[in-house]
Amino acid sequence: QVLSAFKTQVEYFVRWHAACTNIFEYVAREYLPQPVISCTMEGCMETGRDVMYGGAKYNSSGIAGVGIGNVGDSLHMIKHLIFDTGRCTARELYDALKNNFKGYEALHAYIVNEAPHYGNGLPDVDKWTAWAAEVFADAVNSCTGPRGRFSAGLYPITTNIMFGKITPATPDGRLAGEPLADGISPLQQMDTNGPTAVLSSVSKINQVKYPNGTLLNMKFHPSALQSEQGIKKLSELISTYFDLGGMEVQINVVNAETLKDAQADPEKYKDLVIRVAGFSTYFIELHSEAQNDIIRRTELQIG
Repeated sequence: QVLSAFKTQVEYFVRWHAACTNIFEYVAREYLPQPVISCTMEGCMETGRDVMYGGAKYNSSGIAGVGIGNVGDSLHMIKHLIFDTGRCTARELYDALKNNFKGYEALHAYIVNEAPHYGNGLPDVDKWTAWAAEVFADAVNSCTGPRGRFSAGLYPITTNIMFGKITPATPDGRLAGEPLADGISPLQQMDTNGPTAVLSSVSKINQVKYPNGTLLNMKFHPSALQSEQGIKKLSELISTYFDLGGMEVQINVVNAETLKDAQADPEKYKDLVIRVAGFSTYFIELHSEAQNDIIRRTELQIG
């Protein structure tokens, strides 16, 4: 019943989102035609149609999901806490979330410190993230619009921070207002079994169903790549991820201490470039909340 209700809600809100997007596009093509861009896209000149009217040969609208790590982990936690261990009732978990875990500190401590989480190479946990990702992808990819079909994506840019601000506490232990998980990455600092476990978990998502792209961010401590062997291991790690069906992985090699020092003394770090999510930028030019989110990413080592 829980899973059925979740699927119904996802399908409803995806259709609602697609309908809103379509309304915008029907208006935008009347007021914002793109003749210059259309001249550069295959299909527009051949058909005599502007790109906003679906003239391009390769054309789609996209809906990108944010926080899939939270969703899958939360579904698992509901099953684990209520159905498997009986650690709390559904009402108790509901009340804990509505109160941002105030008065439920022991439950929160168990969720964060003891319960199994997505991102640690645990098939019984990871399957819920994979299932939720498939439900979302199927819902998005079934929609159509004035420019053609919709394509599902799983990437946040930095909206995981903004959306987190308006999202209440979640069953995976995330508190109200905190950033959501980044891309298809596990919730920050909940992946404790190393990079191979992370790749094992995220590869359970069928990324073929995401033609609009997926995003995995990984942060390595500089000591992991100080030797030729470390560089070779990282190369093999990336190759393995693609062999497992991965689409994209973005890597930062920096430690949290350096980033915190850059926050405190930005003049010393004017040339510090960070990969955020689909783009790179100077760390000191990021908003402090985006800086903090990158600092909170799990610091990985290569054994």
